[in-house]
Amino acid sequence: MSDVDSKLDIKLTFREESVYVVIEKNKLNYEEIQNQFIKKFEHFVPEKCKIQWKDRDCDWILWEKDDADDVDSIKIIKSMANYNHNILNFRGVIIDHVLENINGGDTLSVKALVKSYNHALNENRNMAERGIQLDIIRHIMIVTKPSDHRLIDSTREVAIWLIESYHQIHVYIDHNFKNDYESVISEHENYKNRIHFWSTNETRENIDLIVTLGGDGTVLFSSWMFQRDVPPLLSFHLGSLGFLTLFDFDDHRRVLRNVIEEGGVRINVRMRLNCSIYRNNKKEIDNIDFNSEPSESFQVLNELYIDRGDAGNMLEMILCMDGCQITSIWADGLIMATSTGSTAYSLSAGGSLVHPDQNSILITPIAPHTLTARPMIIPGFKKISISVPFTSRISGWVSFDGRNRTSLALGDTIVVTASTYPLLSICRKDPYEDWFRGLSQILNWNHRIPQRPT
Repeated sequence: MSDVDSKLDIKLTFREESVYVVIEKNKLNYEEIQNQFIKKFEHFVPEKCKIQWKDRDCDWILWEKDDADDVDSIKIIKSMANYNHNILNFRGVIIDHVLENINGGDTLSVKALVKSYNHALNENRNMAERGIQLDIIRHIMIVTKPSDHRLIDSTREVAIWLIESYHQIHVYIDHNFKNDYESVISEHENYKNRIHFWSTNETRENIDLIVTLGGDGTVLFSSWMFQRDVPPLLSFHLGSLGFLTLFDFDDHRRVLRNVIEEGGVRINVRMRLNCSIYRNNKKEIDNIDFNSEPSESFQVLNELYIDRGDAGNMLEMILCMDGCQITSIWADGLIMATSTGSTAYSLSAGGSLVHPDQNSILITPIAPHTLTARPMIIPGFKKISISVPFTSRISGWVSFDGRNRTSLALGDTIVVTASTYPLLSICRKDPYEDWFRGLSQILNWNHRIPQRPT
């Protein structure tokens, strides 16, 4: 935004439903700041607009609103956004408070830091507790347990019911079952344009909802097929475990009808990991060019697993966080899991149980040489790298959600960050009751024979 007055440069940016006013020069008193602001936005600021200095931590109020449906305020914010193209992420909402950092730098006051912390807590709580409204569902992809032909009848039952019940819906089915639908399509001409067949090597950008029929492996398979944006996922249990498959297949018509017609659901936002392999032939770990393109990159829902293969020696690994070396690990392998994956391989290796709402990365060594190499849980926003140093006696192997097992040569590094493409799974009741129900009924968590009364 260009300067209106040489004395003062006011910039606006929008974040977390608050307008932040950044004042680069803090030598003016309240009246001068208000005059400069009104002068800059004289076409959009109503007469009642006032800037009030509340406290030393720079909380500002642009206006006090009496009516919760203050349409004029919405128009003002929209007009400001249209007027100044340098303002990012403006949305048409009613703004109560304008939070300002006078210095305009990267530091925060103690009070502002506490406010940010509490705001983050509230946002996490709101995300877990409030429902969402799905977009209009037109294209549904049915993912059946791979290679399980016993589920052909169940898949056909769901597909035909959807086609007959909703004239606007298109259904996408595994192309391996295509022959089983030839007679159905030939008998019903209107099915021909509404039943489609997908394969794993196709792009699927128009899918509105994924319906899985199978077990946890089917959910992982669905996640694997969508390496970028993942449509909301509705899972029906027809497999062997069912920790991630929440709904009973016998109830599929009622559940699908509610999701399609009502659209209001509770969602569990499951973090995925972005895992990139960087190959290195420079004989020095520090010389890896992380700005170059990785040789391979995958989005992982459960975990990546590094192991020693069929070698008899321990594998040496160097663990770094945000570019700083944390430690070296000598072990049979290493698991880096999401919170969703905490109940999978990581758990069997001694890792903690972590609710999938937590955006965390679990680091679990496999049979470490040092007894003090214990599992760790670190924030999901950290950048983790694992290297096989040239001092290691053996090379290693890595797999991603049990797939794409790839060799790791000496000097190779895997960089792990939080993916920007989470998996959105539809809840049966809510994220917490579903999870504890799974622990109790499926994993038999904390079950024991009751004590006899004294």
